[in-house]
Amino acid sequence: MLQNEWKWSKADEKSLAQFVNEKAFELLLKLPVNRFDLINTPQDRKELIKTIYETLLSLKIHYAHEKYQPEKETQLIRTPSAILSQPGEGTCLDLALLFCSICFGCDLLPLVIVIEGHALAAVSLNYKRQNDEWNKAFEAERNLFNNNELFAGEEKREKLLGLINDGDYIAIECTGFAHSKTLSDLEQPEAKKREKDGSLQFDRAIDVGRQQLSNPKRPFKFAIDIAAAQYLWKIPPLEFPSLSSEATQLITAVAEQKFGTLKDGKVIGIDARGLEGGGNLKSKQDTDTMEGGEMTGIKLGSL
Repeated sequence: MLQNEWKWSKADEKSLAQFVNEKAFELLLKLPVNRFDLINTPQDRKELIKTIYETLLSLKIHYAHEKYQPEKETQLIRTPSAILSQPGEGTCLDLALLFCSICFGCDLLPLVIVIEGHALAAVSLNYKRQNDEWNKAFEAERNLFNNNELFAGEEKREKLLGLINDGDYIAIECTGFAHSKTLSDLEQPEAKKREKDGSLQFDRAIDVGRQQLSNPKRPFKFAIDIAAAQYLWKIPPLEFPSLSSEATQLITAVAEQKFGTLKDGKVIGIDARGLEGGGNLKSKQDTDTMEGGEMTGIKLGSL
């Protein structure tokens, strides 16, 4: 039976990879760019990562504490569909796994990183999943991850930080695309310089991600390369409920658009063709002048 949460045994670090499922990408209504245009160069990949981050930021996800359960040696993990639907919330680990899932679905190569009391993500800028680039055995960077050993220990932390500082990887503080004004530890990097809505802008999330790997209050525990875990370690991803298959599911999309002058044009604020299970979509549009045009605030093909 599909559930909205999973249980992770903390003693089995490698099993964390099973909570990354590339199908999470399909839960997003639509990225504002063609992901296949942003996969071929390091700069393109960074722009794609930024687009994924900002798309998640626009969904108004809330930061939340870990769900209570009495077994201290396990942790409940929210599924992607639970984070992206009501109530739309997640812990740092939930959010990092979601971010890795969507990046993996876009043929990027993500890492989920666990430090003491916190989790974040990192993504390769040098390689993509396509064309088996994840398995380039002759490349030193990929050899760090493409083996059966867990990527753990101080030496590995220094190598990972070196990759980030050299621009080979980009680290992402994933609580940044969630909204919270009451983070539990205000002295930690992710709690500082947040926006009025409690989020972090993309560039700030990168800075915080880098800081986390040098944070003496949070020793590095391990990192998992998702491609290596699922393809070499043979850890299959767990399935989760589809938003479109749940009869009571409401998908909320807010689009804020401002147009100056539009002549002989047509603007569609939101195109929700093909959504199933109900939809709750709002479009806010500010149009100064429109001549000979047609504006459709919300276009619903078949809900």
